[in-house]
Amino acid sequence: MPLTIDPANILKPESRVTDVSFSADGKYIAWGEEGGELTICDLDGGNKSDSKTIEGGISKVEFAPDGTVIVGSHSGELHGHERLGGHRWSHHLGGGCDHLAVSPSGDLVAVIDGARLLHLLSSSGRLLTHYESGELTLLAVSPKGDTAAIADDVGNVTVLDRNGNVRFKRDSRGEQGERVTAICYLADGHLCIAREALDVTMGDEEEIVLEWWTPMGQEVERVTIRQRCEVLRPTDSGVVCGMFDGEVIEFNSKRSPITRFKSPYSINDLISIGQDLLIATWFQVHLIDGEGVEKWQVEHTGLTEMVMVSNNGKSIVVAGDNQNDYTRDNQILILNSDAETYLMQSGSDIDSDLQEYSTASPSERVANTVEALYGEEEDYSELLTESEMAQLSSGDSTSIGSDDLMGLLEAEITLTDETEKEDFDFDSALSGAPDRMNVPPVADAGEDLIVQADESDTAVVTLDGSRSFDEDGVIVSHTWRDVTNLVIGEAPIIKVKLPKGNHTFTLTVTDNDQASTSDTVTVQVRD
Repeated sequence: MPLTIDPANILKPESRVTDVSFSADGKYIAWGEEGGELTICDLDGGNKSDSKTIEGGISKVEFAPDGTVIVGSHSGELHGHERLGGHRWSHHLGGGCDHLAVSPSGDLVAVIDGARLLHLLSSSGRLLTHYESGELTLLAVSPKGDTAAIADDVGNVTVLDRNGNVRFKRDSRGEQGERVTAICYLADGHLCIAREALDVTMGDEEEIVLEWWTPMGQEVERVTIRQRCEVLRPTDSGVVCGMFDGEVIEFNSKRSPITRFKSPYSINDLISIGQDLLIATWFQVHLIDGEGVEKWQVEHTGLTEMVMVSNNGKSIVVAGDNQNDYTRDNQILILNSDAETYLMQSGSDIDSDLQEYSTASPSERVANTVEALYGEEEDYSELLTESEMAQLSSGDSTSIGSDDLMGLLEAEITLTDETEKEDFDFDSALSGAPDRMNVPPVADAGEDLIVQADESDTAVVTLDGSRSFDEDGVIVSHTWRDVTNLVIGEAPIIKVKLPKGNHTFTLTVTDNDQASTSDTVTVQVRD
């Protein structure tokens, strides 16, 4: 069963979050909203900065190492704000801020604007240089802040120093060019590039590869990969890749690949936390240890598109939009990476009555028998005719004659001139003989639920499949799955702790003849 943790805090923005960032010390969080609101506060939501609204809306937010909050707008300005919200400086951008990267040290701020022009600045707003080279699509800055790497839409990668001088250029290959899908600097200063060909490659040229380049522009390694790489992130000794098909592969210092995780969904983001790996995919974040074992998973109400980790690896922030105007729930989760875990089905989440149900023998439970459902205390006299009441009182029963039933069944069989009528023993089938036809069980996952979240913005919900039944046998297994097809329970009744949002679960029941049917239930957790 999957393990999960409770959020340390849930912050409530007024509108959709467009970007979020941690301060270097992990004490403060800053986020921007689609309406232009900038909020800076501590992880408990206190010590909020003065209210600021950025004209044109906010596209990017990053903390600089000195505490300056760098804010990019949609309208055409880059701003520097103090931690308390005071405005320090502004820098004009053509067409707004499309990409923003800030070095962990070295005081380098890099921006690609809407006109595809690169701006290099210091965190005080001083312009270092501009650079223009085609349609720029990707951006990365070195950990020391001495270089920036950019990629254009045809596969050229250029590395520049702080003054705009080109350190080296990796030219596109192939007549139709290439597409660089991800770039990142590694801990040893090398640049890793993920690319794919846009046309059929010739000779020894691979179609989808990872490349390693030294700071001086020498390609030292090239590894073929089978799927497009969507995300590249550095680890202490190598690089980890998030693939289009949901696979997560780590390359160590010797460039040997190791599969760390496999998701049914494409990878949104990856962050290395020591030997552990934080993986964002679909609506979930997963923490995986060095052996590939999942420590816990947490579901967000929106797509996990924005994930940040503090420098000490203790605090994690998760934000994203569910892209549904009718059920939009704006929230930012604050997680503690070493919080206490618990099973989604068992432990403290299962009440004593559920444990009693799980351990009770079948004879101790209330069965769906005729006697239980239609006991003598129920009066059905108003529903019956006088003749039916007389027959019920006499104990006689009415049945269709076997000849009549045989005639009805045979009337449903249409034979062509070329078809020979197969021998079929209706009496045997109707009498429940060993070669009878099995009737599949009926799965009942219960009614859809709308529940109220508690003060922690979560709710403990009972999923009740006990009304499932099998007319001609017994149900031998109940299996509950979430939207990722992960098994979360194998009992008729389970309890799960859910965050706010919409959650869908599927119950599959199997009878003693191995026939199965499924039913779904939707749970909405709201204020």
